[in-house]
Amino acid sequence: MFDLKTVLLPVDFSARSLEAARQVKGIARRFRCRLVVLNVVEQRRTELQFEPGGSSVEELQSYLCREMRERPVEYILEPGDPAQIIHQVARDYRANLIVLAGHNRKPFEDFALGSVTAEVLDSAPCPVLVSLWEERGPAPLFRKILCPVGLSDSTDVTLDWALRFAHAFHAECDVIHVAAKSDGQEQGYITEEWLTNAERGWLDAVKKKLDGCGKVILASGEIGKAVAAASADLRSDLLVMGHSRPGNEIGRVHSLPFILAHRAPCPVVVV
Repeated sequence: MFDLKTVLLPVDFSARSLEAARQVKGIARRFRCRLVVLNVVEQRRTELQFEPGGSSVEELQSYLCREMRERPVEYILEPGDPAQIIHQVARDYRANLIVLAGHNRKPFEDFALGSVTAEVLDSAPCPVLVSLWEERGPAPLFRKILCPVGLSDSTDVTLDWALRFAHAFHAECDVIHVAAKSDGQEQGYITEEWLTNAERGWLDAVKKKLDGCGKVILASGEIGKAVAAASADLRSDLLVMGHSRPGNEIGRVHSLPFILAHRAPCPVVVV
């Protein structure tokens, strides 16, 4: 049975922290999860940090108490490096999901300043939901999910997670595959005639897994652009994709999950 027992919510009390809390509220509708709220402070400081003009400690706590009143909420304050502490707390508390609202900077700015989001996406011990777009209004319903898949060992794990999450929310789960031989081709949707024999065989297995829950979309061109365009066309509420492990700072801020977190018009879960 698919279950999210513990959700980790790292906050920095910027305006983005309230967006992350909004995402958690949407998830808490379906799962009786425990929420662990984490604030990481510099070694020289002992108080909670927040950005001027962002959300105050009281504002965020008031929101969580109001919207999560039927769920247990635990607040943690830890000194140290944000990405390292997030990873450690996720392991210690056996988190099933990290919900992170990053800042929508350009890739070069993230490289210059150092990106906590990129580091967490690169090596978190559990799936990570990241939202870089500030939203207003009610918590998301997750009615339309898009899952990019390819011919890799991680595809089954990623698609299984996406389908189980979709089932919990009674959502559609569409799959998109960018054809292997389409590099350099114009962006667009294609037919199965473009696929190799290996891709056709793999596609049949994917269709069986979907079992009517969603449709398969075939595309050409650069993967990041194709997936972002499809998520916009389909008005997806969530993008679920597998890890890529580039292994260095420059690679992290140019990895496919990080790029799609910036380009896709919806939150992204990296499994």
